[in-house]
Amino acid sequence: MATATRVCAPDGACAVAVWVLQELVLVANVGDAKCILARAPEQPASGASAAASQPKPKAIVLTKEHTALIERQRIEKAGGTVVNGRLAGRIQISRSFGDAAFKKLGCSAVPDVTAFPLTARDRFMLLGCDGFWGVFGSQEAVDTAAALLAEGAEPKAVTNRLLNLAVREKKCKDNCSVMLVQFA
Repeated sequence: MATATRVCAPDGACAVAVWVLQELVLVANVGDAKCILARAPEQPASGASAAASQPKPKAIVLTKEHTALIERQRIEKAGGTVVNGRLAGRIQISRSFGDAAFKKLGCSAVPDVTAFPLTARDRFMLLGCDGFWGVFGSQEAVDTAAALLAEGAEPKAVTNRLLNLAVREKKCKDNCSVMLVQFA
């Protein structure tokens, strides 16, 4: 019989989470993981060109980036410092799970939460880590995913292609993950 031992790892992690509750969407994040919504523009008035029937969805950023530079005031109010754009001169992010040694210096695990009503114009969301968003712009990722979906690709094939582009073609050297949540 194996026994579990308690390991106190000093590392931390960033996260983004989504809950879809009927017509309400909640998005929470800590750190630099992001969620982007792909929302189709409003339909033009009747009589408009049929060529505009499939307009490209717009990328809407649903998360807030938590870096030491952005949250300097909160960190300093908590007794911490920002040195060279890093919390205590060591880590760039200002919110994470873990990173216990930095909690007393102003690092927080409290997420930012965004809520919005799901509409018929909402096509999909892309959730990704900093490595993915480090090589992909929000609109570029939405455009790429929308084009693949329009060609009939399944969501898993879309994420595989996005990751292939990020790692092999855009040379991402960081951790790289992306998830697609498609609305029916």
